[in-house]
Amino acid sequence: MKLFRFIGTAIVLAVLCAAIVLTLTAGTLRFIALNPAYFKTFLPTKSYCTEMRENLSDDLDHVALLYGLKEGSFSAVVTDESIVWYTNTLIDALYAEDAKAPLDLPAYPADGFKSYLRANTAFAPEGIDDCAQDAARAVTEDLSAINTKLVIEPFLKLRNHTFSRASLVLFGAGALLAVVMLIFLTMLYYGKAKRTGAVLRTGGCFMGVTLVFVPVMQFLLFGYVERLNITASAFRTILTGYLHTLLYGWFVILLVMELLTFLLLLIAISRAAHGKKKKAR
Repeated sequence: MKLFRFIGTAIVLAVLCAAIVLTLTAGTLRFIALNPAYFKTFLPTKSYCTEMRENLSDDLDHVALLYGLKEGSFSAVVTDESIVWYTNTLIDALYAEDAKAPLDLPAYPADGFKSYLRANTAFAPEGIDDCAQDAARAVTEDLSAINTKLVIEPFLKLRNHTFSRASLVLFGAGALLAVVMLIFLTMLYYGKAKRTGAVLRTGGCFMGVTLVFVPVMQFLLFGYVERLNITASAFRTILTGYLHTLLYGWFVILLVMELLTFLLLLIAISRAAHGKKKKAR
């Protein structure tokens, strides 16, 4: 009986860990990586907009100097709200059902530049239109810097992969399998050994979460995203912004689960140890 319980426990724990890894991986893919609402909420932060404005200023200053204007003339034209709007437009295009590389993105509106030029310069209508169009084109190129086949095609392949398309089903199947394994462990240790079963159940959950948590923590701890060999540019800002948003979202979820399962494991161990003390007495 003890041998059967030992072998059964080893098998059930292995399957439980695998089920939790599958659940977390498929869930992250479905609810974070493939969720445009998540990126639209957490990607265009204040720091993201500030860094993007710094990238835009170089190209806008170049346009301003070409037309005889001072550096920083267009600094107030491109607002954080407009950066957020275009970023959301890019995300919508990226997750569209008919998306293909390169994405079909709209041009950044030139109306703001035209209004500024009419109020602050003596340019003729043609000069205003030309300058505004050049400035808007520069902003469009920066805000859509990742719209290249090098970035878009791998993402679309990931989105259309069989695992990605079945991620919701796999998430449910993994969660169901984990619950079944927990029931099996309960049955194996039903009765006098139920405290030991509680330790094994919580420990199995803790190990499963840890298997996913550790590599994500390593990516953030050692700053692999910051080490990307890309010069400071709008392309780097957008790409690292996406990667950081994905990793931090995944990290927060895993950290909460790690702490919760660890707390439950400590409680289970404490109760098991307390039960042994009573028996010894």
